[in-house]
Amino acid sequence: MLQLRVNSMPRRTAYALVMAATLAIVSGGCGSAEHAADGPAPAVDLGKLDVGNYETKPRQLGTVKNLQQAKTIEAERLGNFVPPPVDIDPRFVHNDPFIATVFTDPKYSIGKIMAVDRFAEAAPDFVSGFLSFGSTEEDSRGIDLMNAVMIFPDEQKAADAAVALERVDLEAAERNTAVAIPKYPAAHAHWQPNQQSIGSWYATGKFVVYTWIYDYLKIHIEKVDLPALVALVEQSLDTVVPSISKFNPAPLDQLMSLQIDVDGMLDRTIARPAEDGWLNPPGAYNGHTAIHFLSDLGDRKAMEEVGVDRFATNGVDLYRARDGAAAAVLRKEFGGVTKKFTGAEPPANLPAAECKEYIGRQNLAIRFYCSVSYGRYAAFSASHQLLDAQQRISAEYALLVNSK
Repeated sequence: MLQLRVNSMPRRTAYALVMAATLAIVSGGCGSAEHAADGPAPAVDLGKLDVGNYETKPRQLGTVKNLQQAKTIEAERLGNFVPPPVDIDPRFVHNDPFIATVFTDPKYSIGKIMAVDRFAEAAPDFVSGFLSFGSTEEDSRGIDLMNAVMIFPDEQKAADAAVALERVDLEAAERNTAVAIPKYPAAHAHWQPNQQSIGSWYATGKFVVYTWIYDYLKIHIEKVDLPALVALVEQSLDTVVPSISKFNPAPLDQLMSLQIDVDGMLDRTIARPAEDGWLNPPGAYNGHTAIHFLSDLGDRKAMEEVGVDRFATNGVDLYRARDGAAAAVLRKEFGGVTKKFTGAEPPANLPAAECKEYIGRQNLAIRFYCSVSYGRYAAFSASHQLLDAQQRISAEYALLVNSK
């Protein structure tokens, strides 16, 4: 386990800071899901919408086009079975948008919480993975909990990888000391006796679960409590292991037959421009899985109240709610102004849409956000330029209409 300074940013790479500073694309709303939607939406002439260069015609994404995309889709499929930390312990109510959740390369996901320079040596058969993150406090003041679930071709290769990954991380720092996880004796774990942090690698089926815990407060006051760390690892595995056991990874020889979009959710999102460069690739997920991508986990209540069952992220974020009224409520909840947002000019000829501007103090925050709902769908765009945010949401509205 790598030695981390208390005042450092162990989870944030320079790449992430530049490319994934999405502050609150789906947070900061006002009101509640008990509010009814407004009256019927005004008629919209799609031909008068400014959609920029965004495509507004439906498309069929079909099967994966290459092995890299296939591994990414496999990681996204896995994500529907990886519990967010708040499901493990209700204290973990904060997310971090600077972390890559879907990964085929560990550099931008677990690269700051374990030694990955020898990852390929230790885990040559690694397929892809999905990472969950939660913290008890904001701004590195509480306890961080991560679970990186990694897929391997078979059980033996997963078991071998768990041993090897722990070994190369153990060897990365002289103070690392092996630790037993009594409830999971097959787990391989270590910590640094002067630091309230622990890493555990546990093979289960075709998966390796890497659990990482870092307690900033105890490290700051120079206190250690190994039993507390071990207990939290066990509690985490108690939730993660039975959940991921419900997922059946595709055999390696069938990866190239995976569908990019199983139910049209991703087809209903505008394509992401190449210059966006978000950490996570476009993808479609079950509604509960959207919790992994929320900046404010308080927003999950609104999602649950309106019955969100599917979520997709691409050039916009798109949620499918219970019905049209519920989608309109979600748009208000997530798209409304708060003390950190002020209203911005909506896109021309689309009265159903609203935009807002971030006026808070967070560095690198995306400045402009727009939102709209149509039928069961609520869509949210974000951009550093107001015109681009407006064009995205206009194009998304047109695409939703054209996808009927």
